[in-house]
Amino acid sequence: LSVMMLIQYMSMGVFFPMLAHYLKSYLSLSPLQAGIIMAMPAVAAFAAPLLVTRIADRWISAEGLLGICHVLGALALLLFWLQDRFALVLLSYLLFWLIFAPTLAMTNTIAFHHMADARRDFGPVRMWGTIGWVIAGFLFGLLWLRGGDMHAGTGRLPDAFPVSAGVCTLMGIYTMTLPRVQGGPSSQKPVSGWAGLRVFTRRSLAVLAAMTYLNTVLNMFYVNWMSPYLSQQGIPDGWILPLLGVGQISEFVAMGILGRILGRLELKRTLMLGILMQVVRFAIFAFCDFPGFLIAAIALHGLTYTCFFITAFIYVDNHCRREERAGAQLAYNTIISGFGNLSGSLLAGAAAQALADPSTHLIDYHRFWFIPGIMAVAVLALTGMLFREEKARGEEAAGR
Repeated sequence: LSVMMLIQYMSMGVFFPMLAHYLKSYLSLSPLQAGIIMAMPAVAAFAAPLLVTRIADRWISAEGLLGICHVLGALALLLFWLQDRFALVLLSYLLFWLIFAPTLAMTNTIAFHHMADARRDFGPVRMWGTIGWVIAGFLFGLLWLRGGDMHAGTGRLPDAFPVSAGVCTLMGIYTMTLPRVQGGPSSQKPVSGWAGLRVFTRRSLAVLAAMTYLNTVLNMFYVNWMSPYLSQQGIPDGWILPLLGVGQISEFVAMGILGRILGRLELKRTLMLGILMQVVRFAIFAFCDFPGFLIAAIALHGLTYTCFFITAFIYVDNHCRREERAGAQLAYNTIISGFGNLSGSLLAGAAAQALADPSTHLIDYHRFWFIPGIMAVAVLALTGMLFREEKARGEEAAGR
């Protein structure tokens, strides 16, 4: 399961952090056009639950579907790599995510199915996904990008897409070695989409879903626009991925100690700590250009992501019956990768477009980062006022 997470996120770690920079500097697209393209994973996320609930564990195992999606995703990514016009870039990137989006939920579902104690085991297993992301960024950035021209728009950055396609193909092969969920597709009851959605009628989960949506919107400012920001700050292409890797390294550390954090802090305080780190990092980006502080702000990504998003995934899983688990994880992933990603990508792209100088095309990033910073303060306050942790149902706990 750890190797599964390693390869899954390595396949994204090569190209995804640099996508906005590639679209803006290499394809000369506007910030708004880049924002629209980067919203395509969200559009695809709405189709992912339908695909998985209709196919996985009904006609084919989740492990088999995971492998097929990776192989087909590799082909779609190569198609995207060959495009340079906005409409074709948009459509080919959408095609890739229509195929690839279900894999994010499927890896979580497969992992949870094989874990006796998700609170104890999921963090360390998911941590290997972060390791894969870091390895991909450091190897591609330091060994390949630094071996050529590192100036924005003229370097080797486009090579990220065939490299990622190769990793996707490797994942497709590796899925053949994954352990099968006990019972197989022929004997398992098909996952009910309504069974998963029903979980979110409980007050704490409904509030958590709303806060997750808002926090995801904020996170897309960081995820989508850090590479263009660092490039505008004068960082060469070959160093951008390693710098962003600092945030993934801190995520690795945070996931490794998540169990201890949850043991010392109640779950609500852990969630609020993740949001607080959003406030701090956006404040640093908005008001400080000193390199040391920027690196420190990037390093806060680990606490931001782990303390909120990973903790929230665990909370959702702890409040599901076994038959609800896959549907609930898919529904929750749709909130993040669907609604939150879509709104955040479009909002961030529109903000970048509005704050771009028409003559130089440079973005006023001080004002840009101020927008999610103010929103993060509001999300922190709402979480403190509205979220109340509930105990897992006895029937669910006994079912584990």
